[in-house]
Formats: sequence, C-alpha cells, structure tokens
Amino acid sequence: MPVRICLLGPVAVLGEDGQPVDVGGPRARALLARLAVEPGRVVGLDTLIEAVWDADPPAAPGNAVQALVSRLRRALPAVPLRAQAHGYLLDLPADAVDAGRFEALVARAREDRDPDRALALLREAEQLWRGPALADLRDLAFTGPLAARWDELRLTAAEQRLGGELERGRAAAALAELEELVAAHPLREPLCLLQVRALARLGRSAEALAAYERCRDRLADELGMDPSAALQAEHLAVLRGGASAPPRDGGPLRTPLTSFRGRDGELEAVAGLLDGGRLVTLLGPGGAGKTRLALEAAHRRRADVPDGVWWVELAPVADARLLPAAVLSAVGQREGTSLERVPTLVEASARLQETFADRRALLVLDNCEHLVAAVAAFTDDLLGHCPRLQVLTTSREPLGIPGEAVLPVGPLEVPAADDEAAAGSPVVQLFADRAAAVRPDFAVTPATLPAVLEVCRRLDGMPLALELAAARLRTLGIGQIAARLDDRFSLLTGGSRVALPRHQTLRAVVEWSWEALDEREQEVARRLSVFAGGATLDTAEQVCGDPGWGTGAVLDAITGLVEKSMLLAVAEDGQDGGVRYRMLETIRAYAGEQLTAAGERSRVEAAQTAWCLQLVDELDPQLRGTGQLAALQRMHAEHDGLLAVLQRCVAAGDGEAAVHLGARLSWYWLLTGRQVAAGRWLTEVISVPGGSPALRAMCEAFSAMGRAEGGDWQSAVPALRAIGDLPPERTYRSTEPLGALAWAIAMVFSGDFRSLEALLLLEGHPDRWVVAAARAIRAQLAENLGELHGMAEDLREAHAEFVRLGDRWGRSFTAAALGGLSSVDGDAAGAIGWLTEAVELSEELGTTDDTPMMRIRLAMAYALAGDLVRADAEVAQVLAELSRDGGLHLAGAEAAAGAFALLAGRLDDAERWHRLALEHVRATSGGPPQIEAMVLAGTTGVLAARAEREPAAASDLITEAYRLLEPALRLAVEGAGDMPVAANVVLARAAVVGVDGDHEQAARLLGMATAVRGRRDLGDLGARVTEQRLRAALGDPEFDRLRAAGEAVPRDEVLAGLGVDPTGGWRPVPVPADGGQTRRR
Repeated sequence: MPVRICLLGPVAVLGEDGQPVDVGGPRARALLARLAVEPGRVVGLDTLIEAVWDADPPAAPGNAVQALVSRLRRALPAVPLRAQAHGYLLDLPADAVDAGRFEALVARAREDRDPDRALALLREAEQLWRGPALADLRDLAFTGPLAARWDELRLTAAEQRLGGELERGRAAAALAELEELVAAHPLREPLCLLQVRALARLGRSAEALAAYERCRDRLADELGMDPSAALQAEHLAVLRGGASAPPRDGGPLRTPLTSFRGRDGELEAVAGLLDGGRLVTLLGPGGAGKTRLALEAAHRRRADVPDGVWWVELAPVADARLLPAAVLSAVGQREGTSLERVPTLVEASARLQETFADRRALLVLDNCEHLVAAVAAFTDDLLGHCPRLQVLTTSREPLGIPGEAVLPVGPLEVPAADDEAAAGSPVVQLFADRAAAVRPDFAVTPATLPAVLEVCRRLDGMPLALELAAARLRTLGIGQIAARLDDRFSLLTGGSRVALPRHQTLRAVVEWSWEALDEREQEVARRLSVFAGGATLDTAEQVCGDPGWGTGAVLDAITGLVEKSMLLAVAEDGQDGGVRYRMLETIRAYAGEQLTAAGERSRVEAAQTAWCLQLVDELDPQLRGTGQLAALQRMHAEHDGLLAVLQRCVAAGDGEAAVHLGARLSWYWLLTGRQVAAGRWLTEVISVPGGSPALRAMCEAFSAMGRAEGGDWQSAVPALRAIGDLPPERTYRSTEPLGALAWAIAMVFSGDFRSLEALLLLEGHPDRWVVAAARAIRAQLAENLGELHGMAEDLREAHAEFVRLGDRWGRSFTAAALGGLSSVDGDAAGAIGWLTEAVELSEELGTTDDTPMMRIRLAMAYALAGDLVRADAEVAQVLAELSRDGGLHLAGAEAAAGAFALLAGRLDDAERWHRLALEHVRATSGGPPQIEAMVLAGTTGVLAARAEREPAAASDLITEAYRLLEPALRLAVEGAGDMPVAANVVLARAAVVGVDGDHEQAARLLGMATAVRGRRDLGDLGARVTEQRLRAALGDPEFDRLRAAGEAVPRDEVLAGLGVDPTGGWRPVPVPADGGQTRRR
C-alpha cells in the first residue's frame, strides 16, 4: 500500500507496510503537516518558517528548515520531499493525506444521487478520524484555522450521514449518536432537528416535542434567536403526527438462550456469499443447526443492511397457499393467515415488491423444505422485482433457481479419541454447554471425555441429537447414554417443549425428512442402509437397484436423496474425482428399520455380500503389484463396510462367506498395520465352520500371527505349529499366493526349525511374488539366526523382483534390510540410499507401522556418515510424531536419541532417554522381547561411559550395568532367537568389562559378538569407541590377537558361556502373570 500522511488526529505517517513510522520531534512533525496540507504544491520557505516557529524563528531559519527536511528524508525514505526554487514540495497525491481524502469523500457523497452509495462514502470518510485534527500541534498558530475547518466539515458530514440513516429506516441506531452530538453541540440546529425526527420516527412523540422545546429555549437564552424555519416545520409535523414512517429497521430477531459453537467458518461463508450474491440457501439434514446458523448470520448482517433483517418462520405453514400471508405478516403487513383472507401469490408479491422496492434488506425464510416449490417461485419473483433485496433460506433441499448459492451445513467434526485438543473441540464444548444446563455439576473431565466423544461420534456430531442426548443426563450418566445409543430412537425423546414438534424427538427429526421422499427414493435409501461405510454409485446400482427399474433410476433416486440431505456426497481421494454416498448414522438406523419393515433385508444383504466377495477377489491381487496404491485407496474407502459384512457373516454362521472375506482381507490388514486387530477378527472367522480349506488355512495362519503380535503366545504358538503340519496343497503347493506364504511365515513365527527349509520349498512356486517374498523373509530369518551367507544375494534378487512386479511394500521391506546390511558393512552412503528408499516407499503406501523404525535406522546411518545433526533431527521428528502414542516405536526412538547423546558426550541426556525407553518397553505388554534387550544393552553402554567419567561412582555404576546385562541376553536369545540383538548385548558387555578393568576379556568379547552375529559389525559406533579404548590399553597386536580368538569361538559356546541356552532356537515365552514387566524363562 502507498505511504499515508495522517493529520486527522496526532500527526502520523503509515509506511508501505501499513505500520507507523517514527517521524521525529514536534518541529519535524509541524514541517511535515504544513507540507501535507498542500500536497503536490510548493510551500514557500517563509510560510514553512512561520508554521514551525511562529514568531520566534532561529537565527538561520533557512538552514534550520533544511536540517529538518534532511531528518524527514532519513526517517521517511519512501516519501518524496523535493527542494524547489523558493520552498519545498511534498510530491504525493491528495488522497495520500487523510485530510485531503476526507474532503474528497464528503464532496463525492454530496453529489451522489444513490443514497446507499452516499452513506457508504460518508462512513468511509468518518473512519479516517483518529481524534481531534492536528491534536499534537494545536499550540502552533497555523493549525487553528485548519482544525476548525475540518471539525466543521466533520460535523456537516455527520449530519448528512445521520439524515441518510433516518431515511433508510435506521432511527434507533441514529438516535444514540444524535443524543451524544446534541449534548456536545447544543446550539447546532441541524442536529436538534435530526434528534426530533429520530424520536418521532420511533413513535416517541412526547420526547420529540420535549427535545424541540429544549433547543428552542437554549437558542433564546444564549443567542436571542428563534428556531429556524426547518426546525419549526419538523416540530409542527410531530404535532400533526406526520413525522412517523413505516419502520425500516426490520423485524425482531430472537436472542437464543444457548451458546453457539463451532460454526465460525460457515458464518464467514454466509457473509461472503451475501456480499457477492442475493440468494443463499443453508442446506443440510434435520438437526444440523441450519436455523441457528441463519439466526447468528442475520444478527451479524444487520449492520450491513440499512433497511433491516426480516425473519419468516415457515415450519408452521402447512399449505403452500399460506406462504404469502406468512411473509406479509412477518414484515408488518398483517393480513391474517386464514384461507378466506389470504391474498393470492400475485397480490402478495405486488405488496411485497412495493415494500422492498427501494430497500436494501435481508429476508430470512426458515424451514423451506416442505414448501420448496412454492418458496422457489415466490423468491424468484420477489428478487426479480426488488433489486436491492437479499434472501437467506434454510432448507433440507435447495430451491433450485438461478442465482442460488448453496452452503452445505453438515455435522460438527468429532475429533479422534486420542486427540489432545478433543476436550476443547466445538462439538464437545456444545455438548458440555447443553449438559451443564441440565445438570450443573456435569463437566467434561478425563474420566467423562471418552464417553462424551463416543456419544458425539455415534450421533454424527449433529447439534440437535446432542441436545437430546444431553437432556437425558437428568436421569442417566454419560456412560449409560453412550451404552444405550443402539436404541437411539427410544432414548432421545426429551426435547425442548418450545421446540417444533419435529425437533422434540430424534425419530421425529428423521421422519419429517423421510416423509418428504418419493417412493423410489425411500426404496433406495433403505437399501443403502446396509452400507456402514457408504457406497459409490456403481455399488449402489448393483446392490440397491431392481430389475424392473429403468436405466438411471438409482442415480435419479440418489440425486434426490442428496438434494434432500438424506445422503452426503463425499469426494473420494484420488484422481478419478469419484464420489461416495454416505448416510449419517441416525438416518442409516432409521432407514435400516424401514428395510426390515419392508421385508427386504435378507435379499439386500445377500446382494451386498456377493458384491463384497467380488470386490475383494478383484482387489487382493492388486495389492501385490502395480495397482497397489489404487487398490489400497479403494480398500481404505470400503474397509468399514467390508468389516461390517464380515462380522455379519460370522454372526449369521455363514462360514463360506466369512472365510472368503477374511482371507482376502488378511494381506490388506498386514500392509496397514492392523495385524493385532486382524488376529481378533480372524479368530472369530475360524470359529465358524465351513469355507474353502485353502482360504481357511490362510485365516488360521493370519489369526495366529495376529495373536502372537498382540502377545498371546500361549494360544498362538500351538496354532502356528499346527499350520506347519497341514498337507502340501494347503501350504507350499497352495494355488493361493498368500496361502503358501502364510504357511512359511507361520513356521517362522512359531520358531519351527523347518522354517528355512519351508522357505526354500517356495522357490518352485509358480507365483513370482511368492518367490520374492519368501527370499526376503528367508534373508531376514537368516540374519536373526546369524547365518548371513547368501543373505545379500537373496535380498537383492527379491528387491529386483519386487521392482519388476511394482510392489512397493516388497521394495520397502527389502530396501530396509539391504540398508541394515550396508550399515553392518560400514557403508554409510549405501545404508542412507537404501533406507531413504525404504522410508519413501513406506510413506507412499501409508504403512505407518513400519515407517518409524525405518526412520530411526536411517538416523543411525546419518550418524555413521558423521552427520550427527541430521541424525538428531530425524530422531527428534520421529519422537515428536510418536510422543502421544507411546509403545515400542517410541521406545526405539528414545533409545536412538540416547545413543546419539552418548556419542556426543551428553551422558545425562543419554541416560534419561534410555531410562524412558526402558519404561515404555516394560509398559507395553506382548512386544518382541528383543526390543527390551536392545534398550537394556544401550543403557549399560551409558552406565559404562559414566563409570569411566565418574571414578568415585564407578563401582555402583558397573554393578548396575552387570545387573541389567543379565536378563538382556536371555531376552535376545531364548525369548526371540535374535542374533544381531544378542551380539549387541555382547558388545555392551565388552564395554562394561573394559571399564571394569579386564581389557583382555573385553577384547575377546568384541570378537565373540562377531561370532554371534555371523560377521563383524563395522557400523556400530559404540563398538568403535570401545575398540579404540581397548587398543589404547592393549596395543594393536594384542587387541587384534584377542579379538580374533573371540571370533573363533563357536556361537553356541559363546552363548552358553554367557549363561543362556543356545539350543532350540527361538522359543517364544508366554507373557508371565505379572503383565509382561519381564520376558524371560
């Protein structure tokens, strides 16, 4: 914005950014003000000297002016102040000075014949004033005449504006201002005249006459004058009763007794639509809060419509022929509402056209849906004849006329249960407000919040439904209300006695809309009720149609349901611009009742089940190829509905369909981190007899794996081992790709010695994805067992195959493993490259379950490359994202943060992070035991470093380190069979033993760690530090000899020598009765 010079108040300058600029002292401000009085004209030097110093100029006034000009130029580089032959010029346009702009606006208002435009110009002009003109320079002679002229012009402008306000019917607002002005200027006749007129227009004739008498007395006493002819004429008009005019401030608007929550965005949208158009419809289902939103918008709009806001309630109008009478009555043209006296639509329109012909007003028509055709014709005609009128309507169906702007009013957003801001969300605050009105002792606390959120979610965040639920707090607790919402229509019946009948119960709210549907719309709506997660048009046509219906019948019905706010049309993610149609849960519950009553439920549910089976058969193979992202996206959209159908089939004992659906959903659940939940769902599935043997085997395998992931090893391990004994046609020879792979994974999970053999059997499988997945899993298992020969080759071949197949999950899985191998080899760049690919692919897939640990490993690769800053930043970001969730991923990030702090020498931070990690691991029951082993190993490393730095405390620190190491190796070996983790524990032991003074044994332990892992870990920075200390203590030759001796010890001997059972491989141990605080034999 351009620079502004401000004289209407203290002298000020606003820079190009709109912020005040420090001009300097009073003389600099005086010089600037005198130049700004005549912008664009040369002001003589003598005039400037007189203005700044009055009659007491300095000895060299010309030099003094020049010095002031220089200061102004430094302070205001953007203000062009030019020296001329005999003075100075402020080279700015007149409207860059507020006084000049004020005069111009007032002059334009006087000449403008459009009263609304003139009023707008006068309001803009008056807003330029910030106080008395030149307020900080009033002691200078030149300011007096200028301030007096501008003050007079300001009063004249105010009189013109207030006269215009009275003519536009805004007497009440004008009177308050006039009374202040008359008190300040009691002898100013134009103000007294306007005060008398305003009082008369408001029907306060006695007060108008008294105001006239006061003015007349003051004029006579102080000036010896009689009132002017104009004032006397106004007095006579009041005496004759001719000064009043029809009210133009609009009709009364109700002031609600309850709070208004959560619609700030919609309020702004209403204002924006009315600023740009003349007809706005608030569209939404019953109980969404359309009327309340319209009322709030109307209150806020009053200041923008000089001729007022008029509210028309149409809900009581049952006959379209009574519409004109209702509108006429609301705007003060009372004609009654009986059919005998009601004017015709044409007559009513003519009268309303006359009323609103020259008025800038807002007409609000509330609850139009049952009269929508009549309201549409009426509104179209009225707006066509009243060019300054605006109309705001509320309806469950749009009017459907040209120029209508439709603003959807949906439910309030319900936050997730784990959202830290949930208690302060608008929907929760709305419920809390309504609840407190019923039960003053009710409050949303950490104890009540989960039930409040459940009520809000089950009732779709619909304000009216929440009010009805809050009313039940008179007799029920919030938990009881949440538990009884399955029978919501019987529960929510206690609405306000002053509410419309259709708003007094939840059933009445829905019935009102249901009865407005035609027969075909009702048929489609009740059939759509079987879709828990909504449906696309194709799905609806397949499941909800009827053979006898013509083409497009379902589309037409859905269009009607959307327009009547019985369906929400939600744009789906993706590039095809698809739309999903979803019912609010309350509407779906009602439509479900109608489906049962119509005797159609069995047929429609059977059609839906058939459609679901067809869909999962189509999508499941795509989850493992180039169509993976699109298939995932579709599965995400359909998952709630598919799960509901699965559970319905289980409840109905339909094993064939349940097993089919469960098997086809299993890989999707694994990809999206739902293994534990899948374990529960699939356990229910396999409890029902029936179904394909091959698909049932898949369900059994993924069920057991899910239970194992959730910590239920006691039931999972026997089930996993039983799967290993199934016949070949249901396992490695299965024609189902996931059946073959699930068999092998089940054996790995169970700790069966045949795992590697099983994975090798899959080399001959005809499905290349199965072969690639088997190689990837075989490589991971080999690493766990410390058998690293051929691991890199398996991973590279699997990765290449996944690239050819287009499977991002496989690429991410193998890239992460290859990154780990590169790190062990000390190849930081390779590790960063592979792990970056793994993270990017995992994030692209949205498989958030694996991503955090991949990013932690990437941070470790940055540390290996010497970039501790980036490593810290990566871990800090993971910590920030996981801090709310807790669990094992958070523990892994905390342990990584501790490791980096240890490398940087920040031992207090390192110990704090490791202690936090240990606390989170032990608080998470059922997790992999090797995670606790890793954290214990890291903690002992910190204790060893502290012991070296703090000799006085070394003995206690070393004792504690040995105490932590004792269970760590058992957890890694006997609990998980994880040799890399076991090797890390041995490395931690080497660090402790070295600090304890036994350098020879510490060097041997470094070598033994290599024997356990199967190769030397060149990427372990902690091990490098330990090695450097031992080389310094022993010398290079002796250290190398001792380490080589340790490397030569067989793995089993190393482990046995350290007190753990190396035989039997992985033997998962059930979580003990203490809740999983420890996981050891």
